[in-house]
Amino acid sequence: MKKRILTVISLLLALTSFCGAIYLGQRQQVESGSILIKTPSNEISVSLSDLPLTKVEGETVNKKGEVKKISAQGYEVAYIPSLAGADKYTEISVYSDDEYHADISADELLADVNKAWLILEEESPRLIVFGDTDSKRNVKNVVRIEIK
Repeated sequence: MKKRILTVISLLLALTSFCGAIYLGQRQQVESGSILIKTPSNEISVSLSDLPLTKVEGETVNKKGEVKKISAQGYEVAYIPSLAGADKYTEISVYSDDEYHADISADELLADVNKAWLILEEESPRLIVFGDTDSKRNVKNVVRIEIK
């Protein structure tokens, strides 16, 4: 009985390791200091130092209702589709290095271009979305932006 249980545990550990290796191998690597911008027709890597920095100030609210004041340098998310030549889009998805992502609709950005920003935090960009009642769309360590 013990031998059978140990065999099953060993097989499950091997399967978990195999799945983890496949997952980690499929994650896209991006050079430090740059982000990958994907559209249905192309994919470009953009150095953050090539983008115009703007002063960002505002407040975000977490799920507990606590307000956090933001004062930083950042990049306007509404500007990013033009870098990839995307004139028309319906949604922008912003991904972190662990594949967590948040979506921002084109309608939201058209209504208020100052709604979403990529701010610099310790050399890696972070998505900040102003006006949300929680911080679920705040994405740390942004590496990829998909324009749909």
